[in-house]
Amino acid sequence: MEYILVEDQITLQKMIAQCADVEVLAIDTEFIRQRTYYPILGLFQLYTGAETYLVDPLAVEDLSSLWQLLDRHPVVLHACSEDLDVFMTVANKIPDFFHDTQIAAAFCGLGSSLGFGGLVAEFQNITLDKGESRSNWLARPLTEKQLSYAAADVYHLLPCWNELEVKLNELGYYDYYLQELDNLRRRKMQKKNPKTVYKQFKNASFLSPRQLATLQALGEWRENNAVNRDMAVNFVVKEAHILEVAKQQPKSLRDLNKLELLPVEIKRHGKQIIEIVKQVETLSDHQLPQPLARISDYPGYKKVVQSIRNKIAVVAEDKNIPAELIGSKKIINELLNWCWKLSAEEREVGDKPIMLCNWRAELIGNTIFDSLMAK
Repeated sequence: MEYILVEDQITLQKMIAQCADVEVLAIDTEFIRQRTYYPILGLFQLYTGAETYLVDPLAVEDLSSLWQLLDRHPVVLHACSEDLDVFMTVANKIPDFFHDTQIAAAFCGLGSSLGFGGLVAEFQNITLDKGESRSNWLARPLTEKQLSYAAADVYHLLPCWNELEVKLNELGYYDYYLQELDNLRRRKMQKKNPKTVYKQFKNASFLSPRQLATLQALGEWRENNAVNRDMAVNFVVKEAHILEVAKQQPKSLRDLNKLELLPVEIKRHGKQIIEIVKQVETLSDHQLPQPLARISDYPGYKKVVQSIRNKIAVVAEDKNIPAELIGSKKIINELLNWCWKLSAEEREVGDKPIMLCNWRAELIGNTIFDSLMAK
């Protein structure tokens, strides 16, 4: 696999100049996100249709011209959700117009989560070696196997996209596909609210209001701590340990030591954790959060979900669109939470669930909503 390795500003500018008249670029990123809150970019790949470039972000100090380039050209990626996280981290933006071949493949009836290897096999009858996908992209020097692997990821992308684009138009799903890209963009642009992360803790619904208030305070503290230190949240304090503190309400370091926290967690954060628990003790009952009701505990939940899935399955078969893309468990639960937990006034002013937006609403979402409201 031939490629040009970009390790200095002069070569980067030559690459930018070569892209001036290119209509669409294939791009990809290699990154590490194991112990850090934010992904660390290890390599940026770009294919113009003629040349493959591998940009080393650890060697090139100023990548601003690269991010500006992505605003001037449509770009093609595969399964780009995490790549968009990378762009938000290193450039504080998402490319102005991007394509995702995994989403396109789903609308073309190739499954809801087709991998890149499967995509290339489908459209180019080539078997890719994916052995370097989990390698260390921050190590230097990068090996020839790593660089060839990275180059292949973008080299084969444009031909696949060209065929997918034709098929999307033939099927009449191109507008649906663009709407789904907009959905993805909106989700990625939303900032996480540290005050609400406690709702995502497993088994939080079993806690009392006082315990929930402790979980909320500890969750917010942990999230902010992770952001400020650029550390994965579970490397601050593990989720299960935060939940145990919320349950047991320790009043002292001695109490805290009786729980299952790691010694390093207690050493670094024990005093802060106890202080947070004590602060929550001062809250009055009306200041405490409401209990979290699990949507799966609502009467008739299983029957309603099965009914929704049956309706989705009919549409999925008729349109040859994966049922999982139309309405995954997460999408269905979001709809039910919106319908069952919110008042009519709250639904009027709040954001609609994704099932009731654009192409899903047109295909099945509005019908499902009408059925839910009629009961």
